[in-house]
Amino acid sequence: MNLKQFSTYTQDRVDQYLEQQLSDYEAANQLHNAMRYSLFNGGKRIRPMLAYASAQLMGDISSLTDAAAASIESIHAYSLIHDDLPAMDDDNLRRGKPTCHIQFDEATAILAGDALQTFAFELLSQADLNNVAKQLTLIQELTQASGRHGMITGQMIDLSSENKNISLAELELMHLHKTGALIKASVRMGALSTANPDPEVLAKLDAYAHAIGLAFQVQDDIIDLTSDTETLGKTQFSDAEANKATYPKLLGLDGAKALVLRLHQEALAQITEFGDKSRPLTELANYIIDRNH
Repeated sequence: MNLKQFSTYTQDRVDQYLEQQLSDYEAANQLHNAMRYSLFNGGKRIRPMLAYASAQLMGDISSLTDAAAASIESIHAYSLIHDDLPAMDDDNLRRGKPTCHIQFDEATAILAGDALQTFAFELLSQADLNNVAKQLTLIQELTQASGRHGMITGQMIDLSSENKNISLAELELMHLHKTGALIKASVRMGALSTANPDPEVLAKLDAYAHAIGLAFQVQDDIIDLTSDTETLGKTQFSDAEANKATYPKLLGLDGAKALVLRLHQEALAQITEFGDKSRPLTELANYIIDRNH
C-alpha cells in the first residue's frame, strides 16, 4: 500500500475500534458528545498510523495493535482539549472547528479531556486478557509517555517558558517531552503489540521516532509562520503572539528548514535495513516534513 491507502486503511481501522469501544452512557450524554467531538473531528491519525506501521514492520497487525493505536489517539485528543483551554493556550479553533470548550463549555471540555485520558487506559486494560504481560508493557509505555515523565512535563516546560529566552537545548528538551514522547510511544507500542523485538531493532525504532518527533515539531513551527489560518485549521501566528520559543525564532526560518531535513535523513537512516517492510514508516517520515498543516 502507498501512504494514501495505508492512511485510509489505518484510519478506518482505528476509528471503527474507537466507535465500538466508546459506548454511550445515558447519564452522561453531554460528556460523550464532547468526547466524540474531539475524537472524530478530522484528525489525521498520525500516531495510530505510526503504531500500525511499526507493527507491520515487526510482523503483523493484531487486535492489541488496535487497542494501542486507539489508546494513543485518545491521549492525543485529551491533550489537545486541555492545550486549547483558556488556562493554557486559549485557542478558539482546532482543525478548522471551534475548540471543545467553545463548542460546549469549559467545564465540559475539562471533563471530556479527563474522560479520554482514562478511556485510553481502559482500552489497554481490556484489550487482550490472554496476553496480560503485553497489556502491562503497553500500559507502562503509555503511562511513561503521557504522564510526568513525558507529555505533561513538556506542557509544563512550555507554559513556564512563555515570555522567556530559552536555549536550543531547552527547546529540544521541551518538545522531546511534549510532542516527541507520544510519537516515540506510538512507534514502540506498535512494535511491542505484535512481537518481542530484539533490543537492537527497538533501539533503531527509538532513534527513528526521536528524529521524526523533533522534525514534527520543527515543521509545526515553520508552518505556523508560512501557512494561513484556513489551511492550518487554527489561528496563524498563535505561537508568536504568545511569545513562545520556536525553532524559527532561535534558528531563523532557513535554519529551521535545514534542521527538518537533517532530522528526516537521520530517521530514514535507522530503518533502511528493513527494506520494503519499512515503507509505511518511510512515507510517514516524508509526510511529516512535507505537510503544510
